[in-house]
Amino acid sequence: MRSSSVAAAIFAVVFSTQLLNSILAAAPSPAAPELPNPGAEFIRNSCNSTLYPKRCYKTLSPFAPEIGSDPKKLAKKALSVTLKVTQSASKLMRRMSRIPGAPAAMADCVEEVEDAVEELGKSIDEMVGAPAEGPEFCRMIGDVQTWLSAAETDDDTCMDGFEEGPAGSSAATVKRNVKKLVEKHVGRIARFTSTALALVNLYAASSSGVPSC
Repeated sequence: MRSSSVAAAIFAVVFSTQLLNSILAAAPSPAAPELPNPGAEFIRNSCNSTLYPKRCYKTLSPFAPEIGSDPKKLAKKALSVTLKVTQSASKLMRRMSRIPGAPAAMADCVEEVEDAVEELGKSIDEMVGAPAEGPEFCRMIGDVQTWLSAAETDDDTCMDGFEEGPAGSSAATVKRNVKKLVEKHVGRIARFTSTALALVNLYAASSSGVPSC
């Protein structure tokens, strides 16, 4: 009788232990504390120096692991993203220029945006392998700043030749619709270019051992 009582007690303990282990295994583990991302914070702080900090951070923060806290990598990534945006807009402009009734100014706009693509490409090439200090660094920064400023001018010039025809005409409707699309994409290019230039300037200012270029 006693042995059966002991066996029952042991069984109860074993069963209770197994049941507790099952409950603990099924319980959700506490969420691991979110570790700070130094790269993301570096990008956020850097983007605060631009005219469009929220857009800048949203665009560049996904590249935080690649960029880390390196201002040169951040400036190059901003240039790379801007180049892709401008290339995409350039292709769209060429297609729009073939729309029947499209404004004659579209041809000039296509040319201006293609010039911006070239200037952005040269800016990226110039930064590859550039020294981190000295006269060559200052020359590189000066060239990139010049090309980016020229790209901004190209964007502005793109819109100068647009005129709408007589109100109510089908030609005026086409021109108005084309102009709205062009304004949208040129405005986007301009914002990205402005951000890239600001981050290039920040890179120049943050480089150690470099006097004011």
